[in-house]
Formats: sequence, C-alpha cells, structure tokens
Amino acid sequence: MSESAEPTAIRTVERALRLAHIVATTPGGLTLTVAAREAELALSTAARLLKALELSGFAWRDSSGLYHAGPRMLQAGAIALGNLPIYKIAEPHLRDLADYTGETAYLAVPEGDSHALYLRQVESPRAIRHATWAGRAIPTVGTAVGAALNRRLSADGFATSRRTAVEPEAAAAAAPVYDSTGSVVAALSIIGPSFRISDEDLESFARAVAKHAQSLSAELGYPGAWPRS
Repeated sequence: MSESAEPTAIRTVERALRLAHIVATTPGGLTLTVAAREAELALSTAARLLKALELSGFAWRDSSGLYHAGPRMLQAGAIALGNLPIYKIAEPHLRDLADYTGETAYLAVPEGDSHALYLRQVESPRAIRHATWAGRAIPTVGTAVGAALNRRLSADGFATSRRTAVEPEAAAAAAPVYDSTGSVVAALSIIGPSFRISDEDLESFARAVAKHAQSLSAELGYPGAWPRS
C-alpha cells in the first residue's frame, strides 16, 4: 500500500468501526438515514459501509430496513467479555449484593473521562426494579459509580448518590475495584428506586458493596491496604 493510500484506508476503517458501534448500541435498530447522521457520514458512504458490515455478518437488516448488530458482532462481543477475568469473577459478588440488598447489582468499567460502561448485572428480584443498563455507557457526573471510578470516596471507601440527573428517581452505592498495580479498573454498584431505600439502608448497602469490591480487588491481585480518597 502506498503512503498516500494508507490514510484513506485508515479513515475507512475508523468510519466502519464507528458505524458498527452505533449499530450495536442502538436499541431496536436504526435506519440508513439515522445511521448516517449519527456517524456524521454522507448517505452514500454510510450505505456502502453498512453493506460491507452486512456482508461480513457484523450487521443485518430486517424486513423494515432497520439495521441491527449481526451474529459476528454478537459473537465477538461475547467472546471478548468471556475472556475478561473481571467479568467472570465478578458474578458471585453481584449475586451476593443483589440477594443482600434486593436491588440490581452492576459491574461497570470506565469509558473515557466522563462515562461508565456497564458490563454485567444481576437484576433485583422485585417487580419494581432499576432498568437494565448492561451494555450501556452512562454519563457519570454526579453519580456514585462516577465517584467510585474517580476515587472520590467516603472515609470508608464507598460513594452514594440520590436523584441524579442520570437517574432522578434512583439511589445508588458504589465502590472501586483495583488491579494488581493499584489502578481503578472497575466499580461495583447497586441501584434501586429511591423511595424504598432509606438513608440507613443506603449506608448499609454501600458498606456491603465496598466489602465485595475489596474482595474482588484481592482476587485481581491488589496487594495493598484498601485505598481511600
């Protein structure tokens, strides 16, 4: 490949990946027009790239013309998640937290400076529960999980929030998870309807979340004392 052709090829790959991400993260599918607008591409460019994704199995188009994540994309995502050690070993901690609190428990990882990507969840057994966030990237400003990922913690190593801009009717508690280098690589959290979580409940739940985050950190090889802000 010539030097002049290389930037064009890189730009094409970047556009295709951006478009694939949009398709994968849009619930219910999206039209060609919407895909082009969201990816900031010309309609003809989006159509060409979506066709390539469709032919390779990374997207599929239903009878109404909406594009969805294809089987190859789903397979790649499932394999990638399954290969993450933290994804595997977090499950019993999430189940224990959901059982203890009666609320939905989450594993989240940082996505950039201002978002958290929710990788895994164990849902509350109650009929009224927090909406499913697994697979979504959520803004973290003012949230418990954002504070946990940025080490803005209480003296006991956890963060709590109520009625945030992201979740105006919810209460949450979160604590950071550290790897063997001492870096924050994830957070455990519980989220539930604010009306049924008293201040006393929230503190109790937060202490349980912090305890499980500490245990998960130890499983990941974190050797130090439990860090605080």
